[in-house]
Amino acid sequence: MLICPNCGAANNDGTRFCTSCGGQLPVTQQPQPVQPVTQQPVYQQPIYQQPVYQQPVYQQPVYQKPAAQPPVAPQPEKNGMCTAGFVLSLIGIFTAGITSLFGLIFSVIGLITSGKKKQAGKGKAIAGIIMSVIMIIAVILLYVFLVSDYIGRAELARDEVRTASTDEDDSAVYEKKILKNKWITTGDGSYLVFNKRDNTFKYYMSYADTTDNYYSGHYDIYTGKDALEYITEDLEDYGVTKDELRQLFRNNVTYDKENLICICLNNEEMIKDGSRENDDEWTTHYFGFYLVSDIDGKEYDILDLTNMDSASYITFIREDQYGDYNGSGNITVPSPKESFDITETSETSDTTEVLPTYDYSDYETVGDSITGEIALTQGNWADWHEADGMDSVYESRYQKFNTETQTIINLTVFQGEYDDAGVSLSADNLSREMESEGYKNLEVKKTWIGGYSAYEISGMYQDGMYISIWLFADRNNKLHFISVEYYPDDVASYEMVRDTYRLG
Repeated sequence: MLICPNCGAANNDGTRFCTSCGGQLPVTQQPQPVQPVTQQPVYQQPIYQQPVYQQPVYQQPVYQKPAAQPPVAPQPEKNGMCTAGFVLSLIGIFTAGITSLFGLIFSVIGLITSGKKKQAGKGKAIAGIIMSVIMIIAVILLYVFLVSDYIGRAELARDEVRTASTDEDDSAVYEKKILKNKWITTGDGSYLVFNKRDNTFKYYMSYADTTDNYYSGHYDIYTGKDALEYITEDLEDYGVTKDELRQLFRNNVTYDKENLICICLNNEEMIKDGSRENDDEWTTHYFGFYLVSDIDGKEYDILDLTNMDSASYITFIREDQYGDYNGSGNITVPSPKESFDITETSETSDTTEVLPTYDYSDYETVGDSITGEIALTQGNWADWHEADGMDSVYESRYQKFNTETQTIINLTVFQGEYDDAGVSLSADNLSREMESEGYKNLEVKKTWIGGYSAYEISGMYQDGMYISIWLFADRNNKLHFISVEYYPDDVASYEMVRDTYRLG
């Protein structure tokens, strides 16, 4: 028996192919009978093997169930007010804020309603609010700036309209008066002469000697509107603005644009001791006012000027009036518009300035007949002495210290004699020294104290403490130094010194 290797079915021996599956069976060797040698070879016809057909096995496909997907959350509803507010705010940036207010309103409403209804758009609402607020603030600031500028320009325009009909004529009159006359300073007696024919000047160091020691060159004079524009535009580096000048006009009854002047001395040579000392050219700028001042019933023409380059004060008087003036230096410089009760005048000075009307017997005073006195009308004061090592140069000195506010008062008279030129030089040197020491907001002006014409130097320490100093020469040519050092909350002490000081 033959076993089919493919299907395991049993088959008869000698069978070549499985009767069950048709697969080929293994061939077994049968013993052959011995044939005589002469036997003819048996021809065996080849057996044709029919191919076995195997039915293909059909494999059922396996169906796999798709994996479960997470549930998709529903999208929140969008808030239209948030979107509208954002869009209007964004447009406001490109339209100078025209729609910013509406953008702000819509954004705020959208932010509130979206929160209550749990709608989308909060981010847009917040962005809209921020953009709208920034634009609204920018527009307000721009509006304030434009209005302020408009008011300033309108005020200047009114000034120009008010003086348009006379401005040129007044300017021409003041310029003619300046060029027509020769001028002597009330301080050191220096002498300024203009030559209208060739537009030159000579500025002599002394009125008494016109042969030596002088500056010379060409001049430029501006008056009225031309002076205002030249000072604030061409000389803008000096920092004088139109607003400051307009404030000056408002604060002083005799200062106006009509009598505003600017004198520029273009120095081309300096002659000293008969020889030329300087080959370089430079310009000295003066600005101020042409004033007519009444002293003891007589009118004096005055050039009330500030040297813009040295920040020093200088006063010129006409040469033909200098004889009556007698070089006393007591020219009355107009005071700011303030209310004074003129009840007493100084008998020890040629000025007619206001003196205080305090009853000194009611108060403690500081000082003596040499330094003058101050009535201590307020505060608690103690004696004070500053050891500066200069007692030997003082003729008399008194100092007081406010124990509550730390204010210091100083009354000092120096030894020696000082004329007006010496006082002016002392004031200039002191202001320069204070500037080099770092004082802020330094200002030097001609004023009065106790009926005497004085230079007032004011400034501020680095720590915020203020200082005011008055320098003047009395009728005995003694140099007085009066000072008050105070913090801003004790301005009353400054006013006390200024208003109650008396001498003689």
